[in-house]
Amino acid sequence: MIAETVSYFKPMTGRITVVEDKNVMVDLGIKDSIKAGMRFNVLREGAPFIHPVTKEPLGKLESSVGRIEIKEAGADSSTGTIIAGDIKEGDKVRISETKVNMIFCQSKDVDWYLSDSHYRGLKETGRFNMLDTGIETDDPSKVIGEAKKLNAEAALLLTAKAADKGTLLTERLFWVSDSSMFAEIDVNVDVAYIKELRFADELFASHKGEAWLQFDLPFGARLIITGDIDGDGKQEILLSTGKDIRAYTPGVDLQPALGGVQIKGSRFDDHLWIDTIDLNRNGRDEVIVTLMKGDDVVSYIYELKGTEFTLLYKSNLFLRRIENRLIAQAYSSDEGFKGEVFSILWEGEYKKGSVVKLPEGINIYDFIYIDDPQGGRLIFAYDDAGFLNMYNDKNIRMWRSKTDTGGFLITFKKAAPSVIVDRGEWAIKDRLFLRNREILLVKRIPLLEMAKGLGYKSSQIKNLWWNGLSMEEGVFIDDITGSILDYAIIGDKIIVLTSPMFGVKPENILKGENPLRTVLYIYSIKGK
Repeated sequence: MIAETVSYFKPMTGRITVVEDKNVMVDLGIKDSIKAGMRFNVLREGAPFIHPVTKEPLGKLESSVGRIEIKEAGADSSTGTIIAGDIKEGDKVRISETKVNMIFCQSKDVDWYLSDSHYRGLKETGRFNMLDTGIETDDPSKVIGEAKKLNAEAALLLTAKAADKGTLLTERLFWVSDSSMFAEIDVNVDVAYIKELRFADELFASHKGEAWLQFDLPFGARLIITGDIDGDGKQEILLSTGKDIRAYTPGVDLQPALGGVQIKGSRFDDHLWIDTIDLNRNGRDEVIVTLMKGDDVVSYIYELKGTEFTLLYKSNLFLRRIENRLIAQAYSSDEGFKGEVFSILWEGEYKKGSVVKLPEGINIYDFIYIDDPQGGRLIFAYDDAGFLNMYNDKNIRMWRSKTDTGGFLITFKKAAPSVIVDRGEWAIKDRLFLRNREILLVKRIPLLEMAKGLGYKSSQIKNLWWNGLSMEEGVFIDDITGSILDYAIIGDKIIVLTSPMFGVKPENILKGENPLRTVLYIYSIKGK
């Protein structure tokens, strides 16, 4: 694929032999490796260039007069069309040796290690200036828009879909000036090759607790999420204290965002989960808050309007975002979660949608989807004991972890007929992320294995990858002091909210705030 990509930009020189209206013929053909889609600059020779001392002719001055694109390649000559300029017979055509400014984009379904290998391979040819961009999309118009911002000449879009025993990788090439696609290249990649790439790149070499930035928060925070709350195209960080939600701008300094406006709760509120999603498709993310208020679960949906948050929806349901959907589940004081998980739709108002089919015992906060090239749509989920499970598209379990993840922080006793009867607990599970088909999750290391109630000495963010047959496990970020409360991903950064062991702020007690000290770490995960 790399060789074929480079072939469209092979340096060569020829001449225009025929001009008829907007059509031209050049004296280059298949023997010269010319192909349809290539674009040439057209140059016209002028006066001779004379050596200032010897007066010998050194060549002729050349001026750019236009540009052509090859439409059909013949054995010894080729035909094309005039894109711009006043072209005449005898003019030179040239693809220069100057590096081509190219933007490289991929869709979210492309395995990161495949795209990284392709990116590095193209860069190592020396033919391109590879322009970095953070967008992940399969929409060519978005790619072209980004390419124009970066003054790229060509754009490359890499997409993937499941194929027999692997992945069908498709590369599309575009000329940015007029958004035209000039090449589409397909290649089948075996799953074994993807696995080899991961090991070759030392996939599971972990960060050893070295944060890019660290903030000791002046208040106790419990949950974190990111979203474009004001619709300006930039992500804000939202931090929940358990009762209120505060917005911040990510950067070297953590500055209040949105003019300092907050979502204020009551002293009876106990936040369980926060999320963001633009379900009503107005360009601004709504803020989803699920909390305990007394013995009831209540969820709210807020949206920023002007300088304040407005309540759009309230219900006695658990709410959560999964991919680009909002899902819900009923609450029971006896069991915690009750009944089937179902979708919430926006049709001018929030409405109940269809049931989400899940394996038995899997609840709203337990799972994520994985699109596997061989197995289809898989479900990765916690069970109530804290072990990890993989289910196939028929909801049959294919794999279960050998150890648990160290326990969950938000737990509740199930209702019992008397205090001497213990019916166990129900829990809000830790957040799961899918990044380029790689699963990220929290693992907590207790101070004493036999006495987990004493707290956690450290935490990890682990990474798992399903290779189609088995699960490969590693440590993504290691040696995080204390317990991870929550975490979020924003671009090529991962933001981790932690509670250091025995970390207490006595002054917060006087303020009526959570006295537990919380620290926010920001790690760079670019290239991981």
